[in-house]
Amino acid sequence: MIKLLCVRSEKTEKLKKISHSDIFKVQVIVGKTLRIPYGDDTILAELPERTRIIRQDIPPMHPLPDPAKAIREALYSPISHKPISELVRPGSKITVAFDDFLASFPQKLPSFKEVAIKVVLEELNKLGVDSHDIRLVCACALHRKSTSSELATIVGDDLAYRLGPNRLYNHDAEDKANLVFLEETRRGQEVEVNRAVTESDQLIYVSNPQWHFGGGWKSVTVGLSSYRSIRHHHRPFPKASGKSVMDPERSSFFKLINEMGEVIEKELEKEDKRVMIIEGAMNNADPKELAQVVAGHPRETHEETLKILQQQNVVDVKGQSDVVIFGLGNDRDPYSRTLANNGLIMSIINPILVRNFGLSYSFGLFQNAPLVRKDGIIILAHPCPNRFDMLRHPSYVEMFEKLIPQIQDPFELWELYAEEYAHRPEFIHKYRYGYAFHGVHPLIMWGQGAYPLKYVSKVILAGATDFRVAKMLGFEPSTTVEQAIAEAEKMIGKDCSITYLDAPQTYICNVEPN
Repeated sequence: MIKLLCVRSEKTEKLKKISHSDIFKVQVIVGKTLRIPYGDDTILAELPERTRIIRQDIPPMHPLPDPAKAIREALYSPISHKPISELVRPGSKITVAFDDFLASFPQKLPSFKEVAIKVVLEELNKLGVDSHDIRLVCACALHRKSTSSELATIVGDDLAYRLGPNRLYNHDAEDKANLVFLEETRRGQEVEVNRAVTESDQLIYVSNPQWHFGGGWKSVTVGLSSYRSIRHHHRPFPKASGKSVMDPERSSFFKLINEMGEVIEKELEKEDKRVMIIEGAMNNADPKELAQVVAGHPRETHEETLKILQQQNVVDVKGQSDVVIFGLGNDRDPYSRTLANNGLIMSIINPILVRNFGLSYSFGLFQNAPLVRKDGIIILAHPCPNRFDMLRHPSYVEMFEKLIPQIQDPFELWELYAEEYAHRPEFIHKYRYGYAFHGVHPLIMWGQGAYPLKYVSKVILAGATDFRVAKMLGFEPSTTVEQAIAEAEKMIGKDCSITYLDAPQTYICNVEPN
């Protein structure tokens, strides 16, 4: 038999005050064979009887009965901000920015972003703003741009085809004429953003963060910025302490982002302007529904969103494990989702993204401490075939074929090739006009695996279909999960503790070490 550990997170007012007592209930289920995610499929895996299985067991919050009404009320009762009625007037030039489709996730339709954008447009119209003075901008940063069909999945078919490319378009991080450099932060980090941030009479940003990592000032300082700014906080740091970006109380990432936000705020204050952000927080139902909507100044507004994300997406766990097993289902990887809500083919996963999926979006989904102990072992279940999307990931292909066979160290790769890949004309052209990820994007993904590989003693790729590819990623290949467990037991001991994180959906473990 396997012990099934269901954990639930207490509702908290402050992120750092999380109770770890009396939150565990243990059930016993018959059998040792589980079906776990494995790329586009699942596989059966026989786990040792002592395996601890963690599943999310948090009841979903009640959805808001009338999302449009709640959004409208938030616009007129914002947090640390003037209401929308005092921000605009006839003749005002308005930019409504929103997260790209990579930040989307399964939710009850119409989606929050579609409803929110339509409510904003309705209210602007009531306040006398002409529709020709409004621009909708998809904040894609260094992600690939969204096609018209993909934009329609965010804002709705009617808006997508009524507005057209002159009033609904993607942010372009390489359009120098439409970027403005403001100044450096107190730590010397450059802040460069889309001109719409400073030159619009009002910027309204619609965000729907699924994780703690999104929303707040990150929406603007990353989504509407350029490589010049993003390189400061998305590069690998040799002396990084390993605090997860899903842990706002501890991660320095949020300090850097908020300092960049302060630079933008200082610039806007010269003309008595302030960014307004609208954030929707979802419950953890399937599909998700809107549980809260708030609007106002980015920093204070996001603090309210974090409370819901903490309540709905974080499970409390006592004790780290020697070995942790993650089943990697492709539907959870944001950079290669195969299908959108309307069936559009987005992309296919490639080995570099599998590496990032396992190390960043599986190992890295923790607060306080990793689920695996220092020098422990991670087992990832994924076929990891040697295939790439030539249209959407051109720089990934070249990096994997030409650079990785020679250099696997993420710090050396960044130092030697980040500037080249960021400025190569063919990569820039494909990013701007060919719906490809920015040239430097694979180096960012590779760098995010630096700390996990330093922290653990080994990563085993179970079910690997190409052992050479697995080794290029820094993984030890294994044919099955069972063989991977046997290898881990050989290294650590037959009685080593094992945890399987059952994650058909994404959640974060708040780990209290032994």
